Amino acid sequence: MRQSRFALVLVGGLLVAPATAQSPARRATTIEALRAYPGFYHQQNVSVVGEVKAESLENALFTSDEATIRLMARELPRDGKLEARGQFLDIGRMSQDDPRLIPFNLAERVRVMYPERWPRPGEELVLLLAGTTPPPPPAAVTAPPLRTVAMEPSRFEGQRLSVLGQFRGRNLFGDLPEAPAPAKWQFVLRSGDSALWVMGVEPRGKGFKFDPTKRFDSGRWVTVQGTVRTARGLTWLEGTTIELAPAPADTVVEVEIAPPPPPPVEVLFTAPTEGETDVRRDERLRLQLSRDLDPASLKDRVRITYAKDATGQTVGYAFTYAPENRALEIKPTEPLDAFRLVTVEFLVGIKGTDGGALAPFTLTFTTGGS
Repeated sequence: MRQSRFALVLVGGLLVAPATAQSPARRATTIEALRAYPGFYHQQNVSVVGEVKAESLENALFTSDEATIRLMARELPRDGKLEARGQFLDIGRMSQDDPRLIPFNLAERVRVMYPERWPRPGEELVLLLAGTTPPPPPAAVTAPPLRTVAMEPSRFEGQRLSVLGQFRGRNLFGDLPEAPAPAKWQFVLRSGDSALWVMGVEPRGKGFKFDPTKRFDSGRWVTVQGTVRTARGLTWLEGTTIELAPAPADTVVEVEIAPPPPPPVEVLFTAPTEGETDVRRDERLRLQLSRDLDPASLKDRVRITYAKDATGQTVGYAFTYAPENRALEIKPTEPLDAFRLVTVEFLVGIKGTDGGALAPFTLTFTTGGS
């Protein structure tokens, strides 16, 4: 297996959406193609086939015959060969304050790896993994689905086979990064979320003659015979014959990958601590948070009361938030009563700047006499 520079992979969730007549909601490709053409796939939803190899959550890899990328996840996918789906980012093409770097503290992770500078385009590649599914099933050797060939070209390298797909002209819809080489006849075949180049065969036959430079004939289904070749992250057929074909009976449904849900905001520590006694009556409550907080979400969602107070009266307060160190400070407007059990409740609805929620929790402590 040929090794290449590591990238990062992060985990989230899936969203199914109906197909449209526009560009595919996702591009089925290979890890090698992502590395060879990061600018083309940047911000695209992609699917790649590989295998998880992990010693721990912190040391996991996603590998294929062509390349290896590092896997970073909240929990590891299953071992074995699988199809990974998610959004691909080229960090060097993004600014350091890009909001897409907020989930998973991605910006901070990158700064740790590149303390002296921001990575260059193509240098640090990230796949925001939305989910996994079994890989394409076994296929007929002589007539595999186009998608299977596009995602696992090493299985078919050098083999002569037939592929069914829609004629897309000379990459008129931007289905692929570039052509393998200059040629008199070259065009793209597409099926669902996957595409292949066809080289060396004129798109004409009994009852048809397509112009690769015009969109007029795009969408027509054809069967192309040829030999599978791969190089530099590209896969193509060295075509020999082409003929019209009926559209497949099954309708392909595109799967759109939603960005992973933002991680929750967590309280790293508090002062006073839970259950602390003899707390000063003018003490300010301080919290250190794991993620950037949206101060507006605190409005009416913090409640300070005295335990066993039948009146249910709340204690007034003011708060300040320091984003540079994610520190929240809450100051009662008047000194707390002496020798009382104080309850501070953080209610549902407090969120981080990226939408991640702070789980409701309660802090209690007892005041002293001064």
